[in-house]
Amino acid sequence: MTSQQLPERRPKLIDLNLLPPEYLPRKLSRLSIVLVILIVLMLCLPVLFIFFKADVDAESDALQTKRDGLQAQLTDLYAIKRDADALQAQIDTLNSALAAIEQDYQTFIQNRVLWSEIVEEIDRILPGKRVTLKSIVQADSGVKLTGTATRDSYVYDYATDLEESVYFSKAYVTSLDSGEEASFTMTVHLSGGGGQ
Repeated sequence: MTSQQLPERRPKLIDLNLLPPEYLPRKLSRLSIVLVILIVLMLCLPVLFIFFKADVDAESDALQTKRDGLQAQLTDLYAIKRDADALQAQIDTLNSALAAIEQDYQTFIQNRVLWSEIVEEIDRILPGKRVTLKSIVQADSGVKLTGTATRDSYVYDYATDLEESVYFSKAYVTSLDSGEEASFTMTVHLSGGGGQ
């Protein structure tokens, strides 16, 4: 190697300290420096813990307040739910009663007898002046008719015509007195619902 290729050396530091070595401050070892840094960190750690604890306590207090508010709301909602359940039970009971009433009403409507329509039907079927009615009386599930006819056969024809009506199911001649004018009594049974 030539002198041109040699790396450049740093000059040695010149120690200008003229004191003898015993009066010079001791050089700190690396271990001492590490220990000092650790001690400083250990002394700072409690301060950091205090700050962290204060922050956590503040958050904890806010969450505790929020939890207490939610607990109060939950208690109120449970009370409202109990009232709502009681009201729902009453509503269900009333709905059941209403359904029963509506069913009874439908049965009533189907089985009702409209007497004005029945009398009109009896009058409509009358064969002119051949049969004359003297009275129309309700008797249990039917109607009792009394009247007169110009001939006996007209009474039976009238009974047959009544049976063919949607309002009546059966017609029975219960008594017939022949004469110049035949007197009769007839029982006519209503069909279900009066033809409705």
